[in-house]
Amino acid sequence: MPRHTARAIVTHNNKLLLMERWRPGKHYFSVPGGGIEPGETPEQAVVRELAEETSCVVRPVRLLYLVRFEDQTEHSVFLCDYISGEPHLPADAPEAIEQHTDNRFKPGWVALQDLPTTPFLVWEPVKTQLLYDLEHGFSESPQTLARKD
Repeated sequence: MPRHTARAIVTHNNKLLLMERWRPGKHYFSVPGGGIEPGETPEQAVVRELAEETSCVVRPVRLLYLVRFEDQTEHSVFLCDYISGEPHLPADAPEAIEQHTDNRFKPGWVALQDLPTTPFLVWEPVKTQLLYDLEHGFSESPQTLARKD
């Protein structure tokens, strides 16, 4: 059964908030967010996860993308307003506790102009749609995307 998550697209000053990741043989960026806890709405989860992972306060505006994997919705990606905070990984965040040489996390802002060459790996379908949407405007209804393996 896939892990259902809530993730955020947050822009501020022509930059996108992303989580930089290093894993064995891989360096890439992902859309910040995480697991939806029992009794929690996806909107509540995205606010909590962004605070936990990036120290940033955000407000969900609307659902942008449903990312599917093996015919099941796995990720809800929300357009969020940036409220406050400077991206950093709090010492008590699960990602900070789990960090080691082969598994590192670093939240930060990436210039929108650099997105086309920023590696997203499994998140490439989100990057492709986001680049299109930033140029042409976001759809009024959520877009369903297929995640890569």
